[in-house]
Amino acid sequence: MKAVRIQAFGGSDQVRIEDLPMPEPGPGEALVRVRAAGLNPVDWMIREQIYNPPGTERAPLTLGQDFAGVIEGFGPGAHGAFREGDAVFGEAWGSFAEYACVPVRDLARKPAGLDFVTAAALPMAGLTAWQAVIDTAKAAPGMRFLIHGASGGVGSFAAQFARWEDAEVLGTAGRHSFDFLRSIGVERAFDYREPFEAQVRDVDCVLDPVGGETQARSWSVLRRGGMLINLVGDLDHAAARRVGAHGIEFAMRYDVEDLEEIAGLVEGKVVKPHITRVLPLAHARQALDLNQEGGSHGKLVLTVG
Repeated sequence: MKAVRIQAFGGSDQVRIEDLPMPEPGPGEALVRVRAAGLNPVDWMIREQIYNPPGTERAPLTLGQDFAGVIEGFGPGAHGAFREGDAVFGEAWGSFAEYACVPVRDLARKPAGLDFVTAAALPMAGLTAWQAVIDTAKAAPGMRFLIHGASGGVGSFAAQFARWEDAEVLGTAGRHSFDFLRSIGVERAFDYREPFEAQVRDVDCVLDPVGGETQARSWSVLRRGGMLINLVGDLDHAAARRVGAHGIEFAMRYDVEDLEEIAGLVEGKVVKPHITRVLPLAHARQALDLNQEGGSHGKLVLTVG
């Protein structure tokens, strides 16, 4: 099978398309024929050894995490509620490949109304936004959110989940994304390069997938008792104390039930993933470069086979 591999950690030049033997599913696993794989910043961070969760600490390895595909077989004792031919999606390390072995407990059933590309765009970005906005911030009518990177994979989901709960949403992004932000219910959009902090006040929750200077400029826009949810980098606890806000160091947890609920909202056209580019698996290096350089804006998905 074809797979996107690195033999050593490093830059873009480490990425290769390689031929590997067909994987054999172990106990409790399903063999999934991958049809599409969503790309996330974690994929190039793993390649560069910036962030390596368990299972990605050693090279050589196959890149990728989000996937959608079809079950082609099972390891011992692994059937459960699924059968061969079922369309599924979810997360599994090594998803940038024609086949992946996935624990059955981690599979979500793909709704019939979603194509594979759309389903592959949901897992990491959708779960991060859902658990930040719905579970952590507890979005509700009358709340006011400022979402940074609101046109990105996580940010665009977060904006839509907050609007689904009738919260007011402000967002930062590049000006070329302003029309898109208005289309998903963002009430005011600000160019991320300009001083949004001079125009925004009394925010209940800031969602920050950027960190650094953006985080530093965000504390002043929060109301006293408000919340900043930090998705990347270090959280400035001293700044949170100075303004009387709650600083949250967020970590997404994989949850099949949450994922299936998100997929239901997408199938019902309540929420739409912001897929801005679809490339074949053979162009994985280009896709990783685009994401790393900020050139993909919304979600980028690889098609397989």
